[in-house]
Amino acid sequence: MQVLPSILENEASAKLAENADLAGARFSSERTDAQLAELIVAGDATAFEQLFDRYKKYVARIAGKYFSRPEEVEEIIQIAFAKVFVEIGKFRGDHEFSMPGWLRRITANACIDQLRSRKRKPEDLCCDLSDGETSVLEGLAAASGPDSETVVCDRDLAEKLLGRLVPEDRAVLEMLHAEEMSVAEIGKVMGWSSSKVKIRAWRARRSLTKVLGQYL
Repeated sequence: MQVLPSILENEASAKLAENADLAGARFSSERTDAQLAELIVAGDATAFEQLFDRYKKYVARIAGKYFSRPEEVEEIIQIAFAKVFVEIGKFRGDHEFSMPGWLRRITANACIDQLRSRKRKPEDLCCDLSDGETSVLEGLAAASGPDSETVVCDRDLAEKLLGRLVPEDRAVLEMLHAEEMSVAEIGKVMGWSSSKVKIRAWRARRSLTKVLGQYL
């Protein structure tokens, strides 16, 4: 008479083990960013793939604010995640940023470095502008002051104009207007004080106004 209870107990134990395995599988696919970081540091390649899949589109959206060509965005993605792989140990525990915040900073810095490496000559801009873009610039004649940069809504034209700014000034305008980040958020990404962010934004606006003035 003890056989049936034993069978039931075994079946119940097996069911509990099965449920535990399923719960473990779900947990492994829903690991937190911190858990993934720890696993990556320990050498788990699968964890890095999960992190990449989780944030690839996020990094691409940030890179897309600075570069319009798909191959340029893809290059930034590769640079950013290579940096993540090398420096992931800095994210564990004592890092001040969330994973999105940390990735935003890494990606923004990668974009700035790429802009610096271009070293475009100022005289190249005139040749870059199409007739349609020149017409758009002529339509900006009535715009002035700090709001002038927000009038430039054509993405290609905006990229060409912003390309005339030093990379840090361009990054500030991209974050303020394209990404709609606050002064405090920009300060965290750039490692600047709020006062410095405001000063660089003012400088960037003045520089962009001067660029527009050359063609209006």
